[in-house]
Amino acid sequence: MSSTLLKDKAKDSRRNILIVGVGNRLLSDEGVGLHTIDGLSQIPMPPCVRIIDCGCDLLSFISYVNEPQKIIIIDAIRAGGKPGTVYKFDYAELGATQAQMHSAHQLRTLDALELLKQVYPDLDNCEITFIGVEPKTVELNSDLSKEVSESVADVTRLVLEEIHLKSSLQQ
Repeated sequence: MSSTLLKDKAKDSRRNILIVGVGNRLLSDEGVGLHTIDGLSQIPMPPCVRIIDCGCDLLSFISYVNEPQKIIIIDAIRAGGKPGTVYKFDYAELGATQAQMHSAHQLRTLDALELLKQVYPDLDNCEITFIGVEPKTVELNSDLSKEVSESVADVTRLVLEEIHLKSSLQQ
């Protein structure tokens, strides 16, 4: 492996990465982002990775914004697919598809990110990935539906791929 590749890998492994779970644990599948980060918090992560529970308020992670190079947001979204369908968008794609998606939060994901970018212009240089799961139900219940519960492993795999920890999946 060339020294340039080794330097790039070392630099990549030190990036500040925020994994943000969003949702409401009391509304069944609306809590998929939080259930997912519960599992992710059990996996050893590099020191550059922070896992954050934002509950229903994506803006609450503002106190954690300290020059991240990557933000991964996990949430339930209604985009018209089958329950348990996993969607992955980068920031540009999120803007193009947000009009078709619905969330149970007071502030849509894209609106919250736009507001954060106004407060923290450095976020323009940050890679933002959104991973959403199509809910089956958002009724009062603290358990995920079977379909959404089964998708948590796929979401976890996507997050680990995003932060380059694929080997953790094989253990």
